[in-house]
Amino acid sequence: MKLINDFSEKLTVLIIEDNLGDLVLIEEYLHEKFNLIEIIHVATFANAIECLQSGKVEVSLILLDLHLPDINGLDLINKLLSYNFHVPIIILTGYSDLGLVNKSLQLGVYDYLVKDEINPVILHKTIIFALNRSDFVHQLEEEKKNYENIFNFNPQPTWLLDSNSLQILHANIAAQKKYGFLLDDFLKMTFDQLHPEEEEALIAKKFTSKEEALNSKYFTHFLSNGNEIHVDIYFRKINNGAKNKLIVQSNDISETVRQLKTIETQNATLSKIAWTQSNVLNAPVTRILEIVNLMEEQPDNLDKISFWLAQLKISSMEVENILKKIIDQTSRTS
Repeated sequence: MKLINDFSEKLTVLIIEDNLGDLVLIEEYLHEKFNLIEIIHVATFANAIECLQSGKVEVSLILLDLHLPDINGLDLINKLLSYNFHVPIIILTGYSDLGLVNKSLQLGVYDYLVKDEINPVILHKTIIFALNRSDFVHQLEEEKKNYENIFNFNPQPTWLLDSNSLQILHANIAAQKKYGFLLDDFLKMTFDQLHPEEEEALIAKKFTSKEEALNSKYFTHFLSNGNEIHVDIYFRKINNGAKNKLIVQSNDISETVRQLKTIETQNATLSKIAWTQSNVLNAPVTRILEIVNLMEEQPDNLDKISFWLAQLKISSMEVENILKKIIDQTSRTS
């Protein structure tokens, strides 16, 4: 953030003050310290609200007397802040109101000035400080809004959790649509309630452990209708003062898991087929080899040639039938 040391842009100050003597003095100090300044004066709260709501001018700063003809004190502060004009407010007060000033600062007033102590330098520094603080607050609000948009419109289901209790503090739109829970439903839950009972301790351990096995493991989540999905879980810790939080994201891998299980089942079936049929196939193949050996050893034994050829044909047909069965069983597993 760029700090303002000497306000060079046009400054529009709304002075809400019913004491003309105080008004003249403040106006003189403002003109002395600020070159480009527009001063708007009203004497009552009602006139101030009318001015701010009219939209005719963009007020940069409000100098507010705590005692006005139509309202005063904390009632005045609360009423003005309730309009949420997003304009920094500096209170003009006396020594007798310092206790009231402290309460006003807690409510959202930027600063205060004791009328008897005001001079051009103090007034200038107080205004510059308030404008700098206002600019900083607005930037924080914009950044907060940007992060909220990134969170809410992330296409993956995402949650904000308390890292100790795993209480769900927020759930984005994608999580609500995917899981079928409203935000109010999520806020009554802890994250481990999305898991089956046997995974509750495991998911809590994942958020605190660096074990590689936990990082690579997928989990089961329940949807609001009772259906189960398999998910990868990704998370990041956020340090937020005394309370640590977690950003947690899930990725539905149910289809991938289903395909892997199908492949595993097929592989197991094929292995069983191969083992079984290899033993069945061993007998006719062995007979064929034996017959071939006999024919090689006794090529002139014409009396047995026809018998050996018949046996060779029988064994070959047996091999063919076995191979057909293997092909048929294999095709049924695909």
